[in-house]
Amino acid sequence: MTRAADVDLFTFENNQLAYRRFGYGPITLLAFHGFGQTGQVFAKYENLLGDRYTLLAIDLFFHGSSQYRSNHLLTKTVWQRLIDAFLQANAVDRFSVVGFSLGGRFALTTAELLASRVDQLILIAPDGITPSRWYKLATGSSLGRRLFRFVLTHLTFLSTIGHFLTRAGLLNRTLMRFVEISLDTPERRNLVYQSWTQFRLIFPDLERVGDLINEMRLETHFFMGSFDRIIPTSYVLPLTKRLYQFELTIVKTGHNLLIELAGERLAKQV
Repeated sequence: MTRAADVDLFTFENNQLAYRRFGYGPITLLAFHGFGQTGQVFAKYENLLGDRYTLLAIDLFFHGSSQYRSNHLLTKTVWQRLIDAFLQANAVDRFSVVGFSLGGRFALTTAELLASRVDQLILIAPDGITPSRWYKLATGSSLGRRLFRFVLTHLTFLSTIGHFLTRAGLLNRTLMRFVEISLDTPERRNLVYQSWTQFRLIFPDLERVGDLINEMRLETHFFMGSFDRIIPTSYVLPLTKRLYQFELTIVKTGHNLLIELAGERLAKQV
């Protein structure tokens, strides 16, 4: 049974970052969860990897107890200042990064911005490598964002369009089910809108990331699910084709179990 870790709070420029600490190992591992989760999803890593890593599992903004209070969009510059201050507050110089799904986008961005201090990059079904055309449509313009807000407040309309696209073969059934679950309450619909729109500038520069990984010889692991229809294995190709060396592990599972199964694989590798 995994423990419910205490939540610590870090405040920077009036924004609040919540995080949990798992393990006691010599390597600091920043951990970023997926959409609708908190850092608690990494609790099992304490037993699996706690002797090697000390995990600082961060709640992304709008999730858990983290709060983004700025009136401006979250940018990569702001994120760099925030993470750098967070690492200083925790007396961390060098570190590794792990990110799952939405958290993969933050892991990649963190590695891009602080590459000279990163030793290992672990990406579990990472977002941010192959952007969804639906994401671009919903967040790429003010008109798209207004339409996105309208659709989220008119679920019958959204459901009708979604099932039509599914029948036409333009939308995967598993993805459609994921969307329905993600939007099943007003709170989750608001979380989708905030996360999609407020995080729209947090995307890694894949050319720069690839160059930095190669130059720094950054140890990079990808964990993908063979049955994952949310972020299929092919979604990492725009980055992996730029890398001289990386490890790709394909696990026989879908999207949601990948965090735990990736931890088990990492424990065996260690």
